[in-house]
Amino acid sequence: MKRAAGATPAEIDRRHARFDRVAAILPMLRRAGVTIMAGTDAGFLNSFDYPGVGLHDELALYVKYGLTPAQALASATRAGPAWFGELDRYGAIAPGKAADLVLLDGNPLRSISATRQIQTVVLRGRMYDRAALDAMLSSTRAKVAGWNTADQIRRR
Repeated sequence: MKRAAGATPAEIDRRHARFDRVAAILPMLRRAGVTIMAGTDAGFLNSFDYPGVGLHDELALYVKYGLTPAQALASATRAGPAWFGELDRYGAIAPGKAADLVLLDGNPLRSISATRQIQTVVLRGRMYDRAALDAMLSSTRAKVAGWNTADQIRRR
């Protein structure tokens, strides 16, 4: 993080240009049969890729760099279960499969940004509507604010 924070504008431009060159091969990798899986194991402390919103950002990048919205969605919904041999339980809406769903207000096949328009989440068979999701977000924001306040007090 210190290295990134201290980067010069020229270093930042070079890093962005390198990212663009590497990302441009994404469609070629897919056509070659390489499995593209959304998500990261890098962690938020060293990658600036935060759980939740980071996945939406990643899907948008996949589409920006040449995957179709359907391919980007499959990277987040079917690729993982397929890789781990779990398609009998995950990766489709069907009887006997895990009841984990995200219901959206928009069509992500038309615009991948619709993945951010979450109306309802069904997780392990339990439904969370928009009001419940907003309450969870509010509670989490309050917890983080409390942690930040406690951290500032400890530093004094």
